[in-house]
Amino acid sequence: MKTQLILLTVFITITLTASAQYDNNWAVGLRVGEPLGINVRKYFAQGERAFDVNIGTYGLFDKGEKSYGRGQNSGRYLNTGLMVQGVYSWLWSPGASDMFHFSYGFGGQINNRDHYLDKLIGVREDKVKKISLGPTAVGGIEVSLPNNDLAVFLDGGAYVETLPSIFFVNWQISGGVRLDLADLSSRRRVPIRRRAPRGDTERKERL
Repeated sequence: MKTQLILLTVFITITLTASAQYDNNWAVGLRVGEPLGINVRKYFAQGERAFDVNIGTYGLFDKGEKSYGRGQNSGRYLNTGLMVQGVYSWLWSPGASDMFHFSYGFGGQINNRDHYLDKLIGVREDKVKKISLGPTAVGGIEVSLPNNDLAVFLDGGAYVETLPSIFFVNWQISGGVRLDLADLSSRRRVPIRRRAPRGDTERKERL
């Protein structure tokens, strides 16, 4: 458990550090599916890359008899958990149109969910809190709505667990709406017009 908490702290630190160094352009959105939750996006490199933080449900649609764990830790997932995901993405638009955006990315995910152990069947406390983590890969498409800063998106991917149950896979797909807090075209830097030195101004006035 101590190792998992240390890894959780390291992951959050890396996520916040990476997010802080990007250009000041943000987007916020809502997701429906797996996960069901919120999305915060940070754009940089003139909108060609992004860092996403997703917070929401884990295992919303597999609350049945989903096997999890091996050996003495074998059991089932019967309820919905919570996940935090960070994804670094590359974005591009086909052709000259800026309406459609495709993306793919890689990142990490941390989950917290109740694990019902087979060895505890019949015991009053037959579950334990399980913190898990692993890498994730995501691909998707976004469509910008005309004449406003809203966009609808659909993406999906896979989470492959590293700890504690290595190679446990959870497929994830969700869609939603995202509000860009800065227009993509505004990400290009505009040269600042510097004021002429006072001496030069006075010299021109005399002439």
